[in-house]
Amino acid sequence: MRNVGLGLLAAVGACCAVVIAPAGPAGAAQARSVAVVAPARASAPEVVLVNAPARSVCAGHKFKVGVWFQQISGGSRAYRISVSGPRHRRFFYRAGKAPSAGWRFWKVLAGRAGKYRTVYSGHRPGSTKWTNFVAITRARHCS
Repeated sequence: MRNVGLGLLAAVGACCAVVIAPAGPAGAAQARSVAVVAPARASAPEVVLVNAPARSVCAGHKFKVGVWFQQISGGSRAYRISVSGPRHRRFFYRAGKAPSAGWRFWKVLAGRAGKYRTVYSGHRPGSTKWTNFVAITRARHCS
């Protein structure tokens, strides 16, 4: 089974920096963790976890995208997910409020060989701006 990583989208304030670091122990080389963090504040961040899809799949197979709201101190549960295919057309889109009870997953078909671009967007509380996390999945012909 593929080792699917998790991304972390934490929205705290208007000024942010993006930090990318490996998630988990050194043995979890394929797992990826992404956090969007703001300057230190008195309150903890609002967190929407995002599933980082597989980096590579066979054409004709599916890869998994998903969201989960982890409540630390409340905050926005809003998310948007869009997937564009090799022809640069968006063919998958979901938006709403991330569940706090557990993960919400969708399986996306990589119908042809090429590059699939998954964009997760999280809402910054008190702002109309969204913070994006982009993941690339490559579909290749497998024998």
